Amino acid sequence: MLSYNKSKNLCVRFVMPDARSVCSDENFKFSNYTTYRLGGGARRAYFPRNFAEARAAFDIAKQDGVTHFVLANGSNVLASDSDYGGDVICTRRLSAIVRVDEEHIFCLSGTGVGTILRYCVAHGLGGLEYLAGIPASIGGIVYMNGGAAGRYICSNVKSVRIYNGTDVVLSAADCQFAYKHSTMQDMDCIILGILLAVVREDRRETEQKISRVLQLRKNLPAGKSCGCVFKNPEGISAGKLVEQCGLSGIGSGRVFVSPAHCNFIINNGGSAIEVKELIDIVKRTVFLKTSIMLEEEVVCVGDF
Repeated sequence: MLSYNKSKNLCVRFVMPDARSVCSDENFKFSNYTTYRLGGGARRAYFPRNFAEARAAFDIAKQDGVTHFVLANGSNVLASDSDYGGDVICTRRLSAIVRVDEEHIFCLSGTGVGTILRYCVAHGLGGLEYLAGIPASIGGIVYMNGGAAGRYICSNVKSVRIYNGTDVVLSAADCQFAYKHSTMQDMDCIILGILLAVVREDRRETEQKISRVLQLRKNLPAGKSCGCVFKNPEGISAGKLVEQCGLSGIGSGRVFVSPAHCNFIINNGGSAIEVKELIDIVKRTVFLKTSIMLEEEVVCVGDF
């Protein structure tokens, strides 16, 4: 059972907390939960299904005194080939949507973009179509202030509920959104849910907008990747910069810079260390040729 308390901006699933009951076994591998399909194991992995379990998982990791990593859909993560020495809290099962009013929906952080857009189409809601095709959960997109085609999720966020030992509701201003950044990146916390602004829209119009966005995304490189590896330097396309430095296609057949979009590094049977080494080669070469130091958008986890 799921309810939404509008006065407290709180979505609650009435399940008794027991994080250890949703702990995975030793067979957890990042390679099964990242779009790169790379990465080793972890000390312990949790898959919370509701706020209570998410809080409990976070608290147990803190009490055990081990490092921990919150993993969303894994579409912007490069995990080390060696095992991660801490705990993983995977939010994929923390998924639900509540209609708050005519102009707002509340999504648990693990809810996938596709699930949200299908909900919007079914309920005659628009305003989020630009996210179509992004292989991410809403919590991951909010954490990175992700988006597409010049629009970012901060334009839809009204508030974000996090847990850092205490439940905290951050307004959009509190989140300090900037290009590919939010204040959550500077905090030890887990995102529980997000209140999003939507608009009333004819479902056929929403479907047409989604189709147009998906058609444009067909031009992006196929294969196992994290999407764009680097943030765009101010006023410059990182992909164009990499291409202009003669790095299109560089790498081995196992791991290479995509000629179709030079901000994509494709994994074609390689390893995480090969991807990381190629990232470093690209950064170093671009800096030597342009004096511009590229900054990774991809999040690296573990030892490299």
